[in-house]
Amino acid sequence: MAIRKSSTKPRKTSGAAASKPRAARARATTAGTAPGSRRAGAATSGLQANNRAENTMNRILLVDLGERELKERQKLRARRQVLKTILTTADTSGGLSAGQLEELAGIESTLGSDIVADPFYRKVAATYAQRAWEDLAASGDDATTAFAAKAAKANGQRKNTDYVHKYGLIGTQRVPDNLLDQLQRAEREIVGICGLLQLDGVTDADRRGFVQKVSAAQGEYRESRELFDAAFDLLSRKYPVTLNSQVKARLIDEDVFGCIRPGGDPQERQPIEERVPNVASTVCVLSGRNLAAVVRKLAADGISFNDPWLASRIENVYEMQSGVVGGAPPSSFDIALPDLEEATDSEIVRENLDAAQAIYFAYQLEEARMPQVVERIVELFRAGLLPLSYGKTGDYLYSYYKKSSERITEGERRDLYMRAFGAPGGDPSMNQPNREFSDLWLRFVSSVSSFGRQLTVDRMFRSQIPLSVSQEQVRKAARDLAASLSRNCYGIAYQFSKELKTLIIEYRDLLSDQEIRTSFGARDMWQVMDQVNANYLGGTRNSHRYRTQAKCGAIIIAWLALNHQRLTNRLGEVISTNALTNPQLRGSDRPMEDPTDWDLLQACEQLIAVGGIGDQRVEDFSQPVESPTITSKPIEMPQIARDVLDSAGISLPSF
Repeated sequence: MAIRKSSTKPRKTSGAAASKPRAARARATTAGTAPGSRRAGAATSGLQANNRAENTMNRILLVDLGERELKERQKLRARRQVLKTILTTADTSGGLSAGQLEELAGIESTLGSDIVADPFYRKVAATYAQRAWEDLAASGDDATTAFAAKAAKANGQRKNTDYVHKYGLIGTQRVPDNLLDQLQRAEREIVGICGLLQLDGVTDADRRGFVQKVSAAQGEYRESRELFDAAFDLLSRKYPVTLNSQVKARLIDEDVFGCIRPGGDPQERQPIEERVPNVASTVCVLSGRNLAAVVRKLAADGISFNDPWLASRIENVYEMQSGVVGGAPPSSFDIALPDLEEATDSEIVRENLDAAQAIYFAYQLEEARMPQVVERIVELFRAGLLPLSYGKTGDYLYSYYKKSSERITEGERRDLYMRAFGAPGGDPSMNQPNREFSDLWLRFVSSVSSFGRQLTVDRMFRSQIPLSVSQEQVRKAARDLAASLSRNCYGIAYQFSKELKTLIIEYRDLLSDQEIRTSFGARDMWQVMDQVNANYLGGTRNSHRYRTQAKCGAIIIAWLALNHQRLTNRLGEVISTNALTNPQLRGSDRPMEDPTDWDLLQACEQLIAVGGIGDQRVEDFSQPVESPTITSKPIEMPQIARDVLDSAGISLPSF
């Protein structure tokens, strides 16, 4: 939602109240129940009093943390609905297991509280505070009053609530009646650490080494603490918007209303006029991720905290990072989340697309000869030509050699690639190749790229593509591709895809092993592959191209699987224009599992670049053509029809 910024100066409080100390303003606000207000009734009086208290000083809303919280709660609600459905249909579904019952209870407990549910923030806060998250969450209840907050501040103590946020409102910004001017020292540091980690894409709290990444981000923050403080002081009050606008833009969960007063279970709030905050509340939005990007850029440019033009530099870099162009606020970014209640399409089966993603990923690695490289390493090991010590590497190679008959063979893989993507190398007498895949793939990639280019003025003028591409053209190209992949990934493809995923992980671990890399004098797995390809398999392969195509192709197919219901809906956008034009908070933490529209565009652009596809070909393929005939599932031709065709000299592949 775009909000016009009227001035670059800090917002001032109008009237005599601006000259009063903060405590005096708070007392004046508390005393706002004048006799004339009784005429409007008790409810209206309460709303006006709350509004005056809210307008005394706007709370700082950390919009990046708030959006992460929204996404996490959406996932929990969807999972809760699934578990409840299984529970209510116990007669046919078998009911919930003990583990699922425990999971449902945990979800109910999390959603029944305003305390942050995002595991990323929980782990960061617990690591920073050196305390268990359960202790921090227990102290995050807003039973702490304004008096307790002021007492803690007077005694120089840090409240435990400083480590906890609710929907993007961190500790001090939830004090009911007396707000502090800025985020406190601990709050700033946690927000800065979260921003730096998000910049680096380190948001998986269960990832090995996550705590080390938190410590590294903390070190970077403390090294540039003065720059961070200057950025917080300048930007934390710069962009006031209504809280309701952020809820409508799907940046903040709607349960934020009333999270300060009355608090408690979000589903049992008191009437809206008694809530703090409420729909009339104004907040100052701040993105920790964009602020961290600003400080990192200034530090990289050698700007010190005592630079005389520091304020201007911070504003310029922040507006570049957050997309504040022509007065748009930094919180106007909107990502359309996929519908969690997915409809069933007769021509597109999501499980088949999931299988196609793994098969395509494996196909690109096959083109880079990763399986062949591993096979040759096993042969060298069997011949005694690898200087390996006794350990897990040798054990894996021995096990791999002994279980060769149990694995999917290269011929079976080639048959699968032929059936799914029309790739050469398979047996055409046993498989029906997907001949239209290459054309449909290029049409979809070109359509998305052209659609994205026309939304950016600079790229539109630089581009050689003069014709526009509509949402419906992109929808059609996406639907044709998804239906083709779905039809050609029936049968054993899903089971094979599971095995291929396991093999890819095993291959990665083996080729990254220290002993293997040392044996070939390589720094990483790709150099190992280059060495083996060059010395034993007839020449090197363009590994950069194939691994880029593997990742980008996996993102594209994952997007088709997640959004296949959008492809058949004649209403609404198939690609969110806001997600493509506004740089704030765009991109998924796990693009190959949960890609956004922005991830899709970037994947298509990378495929065009790495494949050397010129603008003229992109223009040609982005234009619509008649859809191929694609059935909802493979149809076996009757034997009598086959006999007739055979007698006419026309042979068909077997099924």
